[in-house]
Amino acid sequence: MYYILAAEFNIADYIPVIIQVLVTAGVIFGGTGYWQYRQSKEQSKRDKESKENGIEKKMDTLSENVSGLGEKVASLDSKVDNLSLEVQEIKKDILLLQKANDETVKYRELRDANDKETLQIQQAVIESLKGLMRERLLDEYNRCIKKGYYTKEEREVYKPLYECYIHDPFRGNGVIGDLHDIMVRLPMTPEKAGIMNDEDSVD
Repeated sequence: MYYILAAEFNIADYIPVIIQVLVTAGVIFGGTGYWQYRQSKEQSKRDKESKENGIEKKMDTLSENVSGLGEKVASLDSKVDNLSLEVQEIKKDILLLQKANDETVKYRELRDANDKETLQIQQAVIESLKGLMRERLLDEYNRCIKKGYYTKEEREVYKPLYECYIHDPFRGNGVIGDLHDIMVRLPMTPEKAGIMNDEDSVD
């Protein structure tokens, strides 16, 4: 049987068929591989383009962000410059106020010292004038009591002096006030004068 098969099956007769099958298989498998290769290459191209487009988009976005940031930085620089100018103006104002305050303090210290000295001088002058007025009023009182009358002309001279003596800044004591009450009750003319004793006079 082997020999029968061998006689019947001649491989040489099938070589063209085998070659055709192999070629067809190669074409099929080669075409499939080539198609897969092309698909893979196309996919890689698409991936690359997509990636590049994504990067470009990101770069554009980043560029826009950087541009916006630059504008913000420029605006911030402008604000910082304006703030710096305002701070300088405030410092100038503070220095001016400090100088003014220092001068005010010095003026007040000097004024207080001068006021104290001036007050002492004024007080001494007031006391001196008050003593002179008191002496003058007592002399006038004794003179009028001694002669027994107090004329209209004397009243015109004595009253302003008395008013000045009892009010600020002299504030004289009440003794002169009591004497004034006695004087105003005296008659104005010698004809109307009554008899008065020397005991009524004040030394």
